[in-house]
Amino acid sequence: MTENPHDAAEPKRAERSKKAERSKKAERWKEAERWKKAEQPPPGPRPAPRWAQRGPASTRAYAPASAPTVCPVCRGPVEGELTCQFCGQVMVLPTGIHLSTVGLRFGGFLLENLLMLCTLYIGWLIWAFLVFPRGQTPAKQLLHMRVIYIPEARAARWWRMFFREFIAKGIIGLLAAVTLLIPYFWLLWDRNRQELWDKMATTLVVTDPADRLRPSPQPPAELPGGWS
Repeated sequence: MTENPHDAAEPKRAERSKKAERSKKAERWKEAERWKKAEQPPPGPRPAPRWAQRGPASTRAYAPASAPTVCPVCRGPVEGELTCQFCGQVMVLPTGIHLSTVGLRFGGFLLENLLMLCTLYIGWLIWAFLVFPRGQTPAKQLLHMRVIYIPEARAARWWRMFFREFIAKGIIGLLAAVTLLIPYFWLLWDRNRQELWDKMATTLVVTDPADRLRPSPQPPAELPGGWS
C-alpha cells in the first residue's frame, strides 16, 4: 500500500503549530515585561509633593529635597502628607516642630479674648501689630505658638497675619453666624488641624517653645556714600 502524503505531513504541521504558539507566548511575555518597565518610577529621589513645590525655591527654607516617606520623630508613614497624622510633626519644618494641639488652640482662643477684654482691645491691637511680623498674636506669643505660611515654610509675615486675623476670621465669623458655629470646629476633623481661616491664608499653627522659627531681624539697609 502507498503511504498517504497527507498522513506524513500531519506531524510537521503539528510541530509548526506548536512552534508558532510558543513564539506568540514569548512575544506576549516580552510585551508584558516592557509595560512593567515603563510603569516603574525612574530611579532617584521622589519628587516633592505638590504642596512643597509652591513658591520660589529660594524661600522654601525648610522644604525637604524629596518627599519623606516616614516621620523622623515617630517613624509613622507620612508619604504625600504635609504633617504626621500620629505625632503632628510638620514635614517641611525642623524636627521637633509639631502642630499645636486642639486643647492649646482652644486655650489660645480663650486667652486672646481675655487679653482683649483686659486691654480694652486697644492694647491688644497695638501688641498684635508688634508681633504680627513674627507670625504671632499676643496669646500665641505667651503660649509659644506660631503661624506658619505653608508654601514658604516660614513664619507668616505682617500682611498675611493681618489677612488671617481680621479678614479671613471676619468672613468665617459671618458664615458661622448662620451655620450654628460649625465652622469654628473645623480643626477637630481636619488632617492638619487647620481652621477655615487657616485654609484661606494657607497657614498652619505650630508650637515653637524655643523660638526656633522666629524670623531673624533684617540688617539695616546701607545708604549711598557709606551712611547707614
